[in-house]
Amino acid sequence: MSNLIELINAELPQYQCGRCDTPGCKPYAISIAEGAPHNRCVPGGQQTLDNISAIIDRDSTTIDDGYGPALTDQIANIVEEDCIGCTKCIDACPVDAIVGAANLMHSVIEDMCTGCELCIEPCPVDCIDLIPVNIRESKNARNKSEQFFNLKNFLNDRKINNSKLSRNIKLNLDIANSINSKISKRSIDKNISLKNLQIDILEKSKKEKNADLDHIDQLISKIKL
Repeated sequence: MSNLIELINAELPQYQCGRCDTPGCKPYAISIAEGAPHNRCVPGGQQTLDNISAIIDRDSTTIDDGYGPALTDQIANIVEEDCIGCTKCIDACPVDAIVGAANLMHSVIEDMCTGCELCIEPCPVDCIDLIPVNIRESKNARNKSEQFFNLKNFLNDRKINNSKLSRNIKLNLDIANSINSKISKRSIDKNISLKNLQIDILEKSKKEKNADLDHIDQLISKIKL
């Protein structure tokens, strides 16, 4: 399955735009491998669709334009004098290609920007432009961002798993402490408990073949004294 996912992902354009209703190309590749429709990558176009159809051995179909529109080779550019430092574009960027801090001007790392357009909508002052670049520059940026995007998702998944593990460990410790607390509050007479255990064992031994019942009863009587 992992090899299939990598083959599919290699055909996707790595815009990480989420237009396919999954948060990036690798997640979409996983969904396709698990049976999701493979015709939702409008930015990738028909050629991408045909290549994926061959990989997963499904009939060739047409792009579902409902997941569009298409993307061009472009990068985002922040107009400095208009930026208010709200960080909304930073939060929206799937590959962390925008740097800055609250109340300070933000800027785009050009060779990391995929041109996905996800930063445009959340900007409250409309200070982001899209600048055309040549196809080589666009592919280089998308390829570089793919590695970062996948690494970021891997680390996030591991962080979530570690968080779950920590919660489970804490839960187990809480349960253990609760049990120990209950046990420590019990007023148990160990001698009586031991006698009862011995008597129980002897009573059960009566059912054994060739058991000397009289002798067993005598032992039980001595224990009860």
